[in-house]
Amino acid sequence: MTWKTKFLSGLILLALVTGCSVSRTTNSDKILVTQDSPIFDKRFESVSIKDINLEHIWDHGDSSENREPVPLDNHTFSRITEQVKQAVVNIYTIRLEERDTKFGISPNDLLPIRIPLVSTILDIIPFQVPIPFKEEGFSLGSGFLVNRQGYILTNAHVISNSVNIRVVLSEGKKEYPATIIGIDRLTDTALIKIEPDFTPTVLPFGDSEKLKMGEVVLAMGNPLGFQHSVTSGLISAKERSIPHAGDRYNNFLQTDSAINPGSSGGPLVNLHGEVVEINTAIIEQAQLIGFAIPINVVKNVMGMLITGKTERGWFGAQAIPISPEQAAELNYPEPDGMVIKGVEKNSPAEKSGLQVNDIITRFNKEPITNLAILQRKLLALTPGQEIHLTIFRDDKTFEVSSTLVLKKPEEEVIDESAS
Repeated sequence: MTWKTKFLSGLILLALVTGCSVSRTTNSDKILVTQDSPIFDKRFESVSIKDINLEHIWDHGDSSENREPVPLDNHTFSRITEQVKQAVVNIYTIRLEERDTKFGISPNDLLPIRIPLVSTILDIIPFQVPIPFKEEGFSLGSGFLVNRQGYILTNAHVISNSVNIRVVLSEGKKEYPATIIGIDRLTDTALIKIEPDFTPTVLPFGDSEKLKMGEVVLAMGNPLGFQHSVTSGLISAKERSIPHAGDRYNNFLQTDSAINPGSSGGPLVNLHGEVVEINTAIIEQAQLIGFAIPINVVKNVMGMLITGKTERGWFGAQAIPISPEQAAELNYPEPDGMVIKGVEKNSPAEKSGLQVNDIITRFNKEPITNLAILQRKLLALTPGQEIHLTIFRDDKTFEVSSTLVLKKPEEEVIDESAS
């Protein structure tokens, strides 16, 4: 080995020892914990959704139209809080996160002297090697008990990537280990389970369809680790879309109840103490603008959460709400309906004979008055299920039936950008 070779080898070794730069990027959306992980409870993996009686999974609130309004006085909120807080839990997780750490050296560090033109060129040459690794992190969130067997609803993003989940009840005296029953990232919902050594207090489900703008609601949760906090507010708006939702279900209720990191997964309750929403998101740059998942959405996907199977049926048609101009053009006499704007080739929609500009008036014999209702119904559909549509075309109304197939990942059933 010549002295030049030894010199360069020494420079390279010195650069590797002293000149390494490190940068990190985090793949936060990547789920590393799969259903093969021990954290998943597989007791229902061989059960079909159609074999589960969902009526007994959660307690039902009073859905009557003539229920008495709740009288408001100085103690109304405290009475509701005492009633609700026994079912609200704090969730603490140890998460497994994947990071890319890039180790590298600058080519200029290998030169005995810096030559301006050469150094400028070498500065733009990437010379880093990404080295992926996994590390543990901690997070917190909220949830609430939905039945006396210890099932707890929360957000999917609260327990995603978790390798260890601990649940603390309202008295805060004891922790319970939890397992994951099911995760649905599309609706950002999850079902976990503890093995209670007590008789849990549970929250009944209300009816989010009956909520009105301006209605008073209470939010409970674990914001920033402050256990079992309660805030009050109003339903600010319905059917909100939020930015950067990605491929998630994007139809929320907006509330001005204070929601902070750690509140996710906690209940938003009405004055009857019924869960009407699940707190899920905030806009960081704003104050008192929070978003929650309607509980009726959760009812529709509960079968998927129980069985741990979130495969959805694919129909292959894109539809948007019909406008007054389209209704006049198509000679459609009603104000509500969904007009088909696209039909995929070889899809169940095409095979059932649907065409562009057909108008869907009913879905499984129920009227379709807006996009949110159709989206919610589609969320719960699985491959093999049969659907029945009432279609208006050329001044005639007729029925169409179709059997859904396994949804292709690249396909979308509803064109949300048009809503």
